[in-house]
This record gives sequence, C-alpha cells and structure tokens, in this order.
Amino acid sequence: MPNTIGSDPFDSVAEGLTPFRAASQWRETILKNFQPKISRLTLVADPDGLLTEEGMLTAIKDRGFDLIPFDDPIAFRYAYESQYRRKWDTGQSTDLVVVLRSAESQLDRLPFDLLKAGRQLPLALHQFFPKLNYKVIAGLDREYLDAVDEAYQLHDGNQLTERETKEFVLMHCFGLVPKLIRTPVHLLKELLSLHSRKVRLPDVLAEHLLDSLARDGLFSGWPLTEMVTSRDRFLRFLHEEWGVFLAGLSNRGEPSRVPFSHEDVRAYMDTLFLDGSLTPVVREDVSVVPAWALAGVVHDQRADAVRRFRGLRDKFAATLPIASVSHRDWQQAAQRWAELVVLRWEWDDALEDADRTKWEELHMRVEALFGAWMVQRYGALHNLPCLQQPVMVHQISRFLAGERSRRKLPKIALLVLDGLALDQWLLLRRALEGGDRGWRFQVSATFAWVPTLTSVTRQSIFAGEPPLYFANSLETTSRERSHWLRFWEDQGVPKNAVELVTNIQGAADVDLESALANPRLSVLGIIWNQIDELVHTAIMKTSGLHLLIRKWATEGHLQTLLQRLHDEGFAVYLTADHGNVAATGIGDPREGVLVEQKGQRVRVYDRSEYLEEVAGRFPDAVRWPNYGLPAARHALLAGGLQAFTTVGASVVSHGGIALEEVLVPFVTITREDACET
Repeated sequence: MPNTIGSDPFDSVAEGLTPFRAASQWRETILKNFQPKISRLTLVADPDGLLTEEGMLTAIKDRGFDLIPFDDPIAFRYAYESQYRRKWDTGQSTDLVVVLRSAESQLDRLPFDLLKAGRQLPLALHQFFPKLNYKVIAGLDREYLDAVDEAYQLHDGNQLTERETKEFVLMHCFGLVPKLIRTPVHLLKELLSLHSRKVRLPDVLAEHLLDSLARDGLFSGWPLTEMVTSRDRFLRFLHEEWGVFLAGLSNRGEPSRVPFSHEDVRAYMDTLFLDGSLTPVVREDVSVVPAWALAGVVHDQRADAVRRFRGLRDKFAATLPIASVSHRDWQQAAQRWAELVVLRWEWDDALEDADRTKWEELHMRVEALFGAWMVQRYGALHNLPCLQQPVMVHQISRFLAGERSRRKLPKIALLVLDGLALDQWLLLRRALEGGDRGWRFQVSATFAWVPTLTSVTRQSIFAGEPPLYFANSLETTSRERSHWLRFWEDQGVPKNAVELVTNIQGAADVDLESALANPRLSVLGIIWNQIDELVHTAIMKTSGLHLLIRKWATEGHLQTLLQRLHDEGFAVYLTADHGNVAATGIGDPREGVLVEQKGQRVRVYDRSEYLEEVAGRFPDAVRWPNYGLPAARHALLAGGLQAFTTVGASVVSHGGIALEEVLVPFVTITREDACET
C-alpha cells in the first residue's frame, strides 16, 4: 500500500486519529456545527480561541474541514483564492473554516463576498461555563478546558466568585488545594510535580497560590515567588539546597531546609538529575551518600555517566509518546532525547556492545513513533496559539512582537544558528555556562517546517508565515531580509529601525558592526551558518559533529557575540531553522531535471507524477502530505534514518521528519546581572 496521505497543504488526515478526549461536552457542542458537507464555507467569530485548542483542531480536521485564520487580510486573500476558490471554481469539494481570533472579533469585519457565501457561527467561552468567572477561565491555556469541563458537569452549585473559580481551577486542572499545603514536604511535592512537567501556572493563579502560602507564615524565609513562578529559579534553589544537603550528610554545616530524604520528594530528584534539569555535585567521598542520592553526585565520572545513560535510556523507552498525544509531549520528549544523544556519543568508549544495540533499537523506535505522529498531527500545529512560546518556527516573529509589546523591550535580537539541533544546543549551553556563570537560559522546543530545508523553514521564521505564502521564493533565501522588514513594518516598527545581518563570520563581523552602529536600531535579526557548515563537513556521523561543535564552542565565539548584544541593550533570543540527523544512504535517485529541489533527506517536485516515479523505486520513502506548502510542491522524504545518497554511505543531513531535524531550540537568553521584567 503506498505511503501517502493527501496532497493539499491544509488537507485533513482522516485515518488513525485518536481524539483528545472527544467526549468532552464543550467540544462536542461545538463539533455538532461541523458535519461533513454542511457548508463549504463557515465563518467563525472565536475571540476566546476555542477552535485553536489542539484536540479541537484535530477533530475538525478529522471531519474534513480546513481551517485558516483571518489575521492578515492580504495573506488570507492569497490563501483563499489560490487554495480554495480555485478548487470550488473547478467543481472540487473542500470544506473551509475561516476564523476571526482577536478579542474584538466581529464577523462583519470580513469581506462582503465571504459574508455572502458563508454561514456564520459565533463562539464564546462563557456559553459553556456560565457559573465560572470568565476572567479566570479565559486566562487558562485551552488544553485545560477538558479538565474544567469534566469538573463543571459535576458542579450543581451556584455561580462561583473569582476567588472560588481560582480554587476550582487549581484543584481540577493542576491538582492543587492551597489551604492543604502546610508542610515543606507537601509544598515541594506539589512544585516538583508542576515543574517536572514544565507546567506554568497562569499569573492570576500563581498570585492566588502565593497569597495562600504566605498567609500563615508557614514558609517564612522561603523564596516562594521564585519557586512558584520560575522553573529556572526553582531548579537553582534546589541545586543550592542539594549542596547543603550533601554537606549535611557529613555533618559539615546546617541541614537543608528541603526534605530531600522524604520519599515524596526524592521520587522526583532522580529524574531531574537524569534528564539534565539538575547538575550533579562533585564529591570525592560517597561513603555517606545513600544509594537513592547517587544520581545527584559525581564521583567516578566515567561510571556515573554510564549509569546515567542507562537510567535515562530505560526511562525514556518506558515513557515514549504515542500517536494520540499533544505536541507538548513531543516537545518535552525531544529535550530529554537530546540529553540522551549527548551522553551516548560523549561516552561511546565507555559503553558496552549491549548498550549500543539497545540505543540503536530505541532510536529506530523513536523515529517510527514520531514519524507516525507527524503524519497524523503535524497539519494542525500551525494554527495553535503562541502566547507562552512559539509552537512552530514561523510563529517566532509574532511571539517576539508580543514580548516586545508586553515587556516594553527597547531592543530585541533574534539569533538564528542555521542547522542547530537540540543536542548540539546542549553542547553550546555547557560551554557558555562553563565560561561564565552569569548566563541564564529559558529553553523550549519548537517545530520546524517540513521539508526541513533552509530555504523553506528559515524563510518562514523571517516572514512570520507558513511556506504557502512565499511560493515564489521557496527555493531561495534571498527574500529573507525583505520578509523581515515587512513583518516588523506591519507591527508598526519603522524600516530604518530593523535590520537582518546574514552569514556573519563572528562577533566582529563587518556587516554586524554596521547594523549595530545604527542609532535607531531596535529589531535585529542575525543568521550564523557556522553549525550548518560543520554539519556538512562532519565525517564521523554524530560523534564527529559533536567534536567539531565542542571545539567551536570552547573558542568563545558565541559567548563574545551574546556579550556584545547584551552590552548593546538587546533582549536576546536564539533559535534554529532545522536540526540534523545521522542517516545511511539508500541510493541516489538521479532524477535530472525532474527534481525541483534536492536534499539528502528529501526530494521536492513540482508535479506529483515525478514524485511517484521516484517513490516507486524507494518503497520506504514517505509521501509527505505537504502541510502548509504551495499546491505545486510535492515532497518525498527518505524514510526512517535513511538518505538519498550512495548506498551504505553515512551522512549527517536534514530535510526529513526525524525528531532531531524537526524539533529545534528556542531560547530566551538573559544575564543574572540583567534587570528582568
């Protein structure tokens, strides 16, 4: 059976989907309005973002509807005319949902031709939870609406006040009952649970929790605000207290105020040390260290690293995401996997043959599961909101615009390290932290566009749009600067205050110096190709690439650039357009003029029959559904960890849908001495 699903950039994937708790009443009530063939055009006013909840997006696509937002009238008109009107005019059937998402959304803002042709559907959060305080519920990430709905169906009382709604949400969405948190053990258990899952409480709920914790003075002297509101600061607090705890084991100082020995607390510590969230402390004598605490101690570096590798590998294998999970599960899995990749190749000579075999088996399983998830779920990601962090790389510009406004940042800089995978970011981070303890990093993972080629996915970063909207320049990066200037001009930033510097040679790059000399400069984009150049020169697969990156990192080039930007007053963000993965050649198609764009992990054609001709010779290749791509682009991906190159050849490349290619770092970089907002 051919490995193919659809061809339209916003096509639905109807088979194999496991809905996100589809029985939720709020979702089912909305989905009743989306029956197949009910209307080819549906216009929705959705100021509360109900249709941008991931489970809702998946369910709507499962029913055969495409969804596009009406955020930018010009971009919308291009997609509408090129993707849908053209099909309707030729008699093809496509059900389209147009969504207005801003708080002041009114359907009469839409063009007359849409209002005349489509049915109208207004949605509002208060329609589903009238007994709850709107302000509190509206401040929740939409992923929590299922939990709210489940508890709401059992609520037969009166209208809840704002305070009562906060208590309701904390209990049913986050498992927190503030008035019951009376001991350090209970406090640590709850915060460890939140931060281990990288859950961030909405500000209004965090304030309520802090007020409750401070009311009786039970935790006087504890840095409660930092512990509750910042995962990074909470982990720093734990690291400092861990050192106190270890010293206390030898009666060298005061005991730690953190009850690490309690079973409810220590259950989390092993995982935090395994996945790299906490750094083990060096100790020469471990005779007094209990067995459960050894994960947080470095004694015999080689043995400790092997033990950590095996522990993290087994834990990762036991908790691998499956096809029905949220994108957040894979974002977190990708960061844990990156830690494992670094350990695997840093300590290769210390591993046994059985370790290497288990690693290879796990790697193949990871890519198979992630690949299946990508084919099923990836098509809905571009419509998810990006308020807390960008989900996809084209949302980075919009996220930065929101941060600039919210935090009133006078200057922002986006550094794009072309080709940087998450595991390679960890190598850079280690060098930065080793050279200067002042740097602080807030790290998340964001999805690149597929195919993961520079001209496709990096261009989307600066355009702030999916590749569909720059079809005429899909094979080149020459339009990046004009995209960047246009995006920020649309945000109200003058052109003479925006700059993009490409292919810099280092912190003292001539073009960079020229840009920084502009007294009006407030938005700066920087492209550094160093990592991608190392990728294409690596001759020893992942291990060789890691050696090259470590060497480059220790030379201090990145640290010098970051320090320069900090000194110039920039808020700095770092990301990548795509990652890379080691692959084995399965043969070169040698298509000649047939191929529109060539890569070792992907082939892109302008006609589907050209793709089919090559796909017939490579049965493991994946016919990509072309989400977000122009209609005249058809991508054939090398399957698994394979590459379109000489049979048996080992390469490090990109273009496909391996976990290491698709999930890339997005990092907010600050300094300890910087004034944080």
